[in-house]
Amino acid sequence: MCSEFWCGWFDHWGAHHHTTSVEESAAELDALLAAGASVNIYMFHGGTNFGLTNGANDKGTYQPIVTSYDYDAPLDEAGNPTAKYHAFRDVIARYHKVPDSVPPPAQPLPTPVTSLHEPFPLLAVSGHWGQWPTLPAFDDLTPVPRLMLARTRIASHEPGVLVFGEIRDRVTVFLDDVRLGTLLREHHDEAVGMPVTSGELTLLIEDLGRVDYGPRLGEPKGIMDGVSLNGRALAGWDVLPIDAATLPDRCPGSVDGPAVTGPLAGPVLVRGRLTVADSTDLFLDTAGWGKGMVWFNGFLLGRYWRRGPQRTLYVPAPLVRAGANDVVVLELDTMIDPVVRCAPHARLGHTEA
Repeated sequence: MCSEFWCGWFDHWGAHHHTTSVEESAAELDALLAAGASVNIYMFHGGTNFGLTNGANDKGTYQPIVTSYDYDAPLDEAGNPTAKYHAFRDVIARYHKVPDSVPPPAQPLPTPVTSLHEPFPLLAVSGHWGQWPTLPAFDDLTPVPRLMLARTRIASHEPGVLVFGEIRDRVTVFLDDVRLGTLLREHHDEAVGMPVTSGELTLLIEDLGRVDYGPRLGEPKGIMDGVSLNGRALAGWDVLPIDAATLPDRCPGSVDGPAVTGPLAGPVLVRGRLTVADSTDLFLDTAGWGKGMVWFNGFLLGRYWRRGPQRTLYVPAPLVRAGANDVVVLELDTMIDPVVRCAPHARLGHTEA
């Protein structure tokens, strides 16, 4: 019994898109069936880590998984047959009767374009700021968030170094709303230089996905063991958990406001209205964006990140209305091309070949 016949693999941010040889995968399946084995194909149908449901690997380096779980499967992320599907079907037909019908091949999808409007800074988001003597982990809060803002006052008049306990998983540092830098868990970052050390210090902390196997299962998220400035632990924090699913509802803005006409610095929310003739699958093209999240008609599709490999976000037809569709983008980094574009097919990035 082969309980997981890996015919592909998943991707993580900053790496290549994984594929496997159609011919070699089909030959391995043929060998198993010829031996009389039972086979469970993993994955038979690719999918999507919608929302913030992606997991992560960690074998010394933390590696969050991308939004797409296409997996180079016989049926792709949108359910379309691939060359691997037809090869597997031919192999299975040698050992068992297969249906006469096959799924239709994929067709190019519509490529509408629309502008983005009325940027709203995330640091101005509304909500209840709780008071904490020391910086809490995400898991100290109920419900447990995936994004959090934390702020405190610092009062020193000489340059310094801000040192963090373990970062899980991404922290952007602001002083009086001026961005000083971003630290990543996978880079083992733990400090940032502070040219000025007096004012309101704000941290934007993000959980990029939980390790989904092994000894790190269930580990807490956020910043472990607090933050210190020049060796002195910082205390007296105001903390705002952010519910990513409902974030657009807490931020004013309209597609009737001014359109963004040039590069955009985050963290900021922008809105667009995408018009299509019929309800159909779409692929949002994120190549000109930096890092963030996208909501389509109020549904959180997932994350995008310019480091790739993934370059599109899948929008299934049930989410798409004939006519006007609302798109909200949270850009956490920088957006070079602040326009909503669609691609005719998935663009999952470069391969190792």
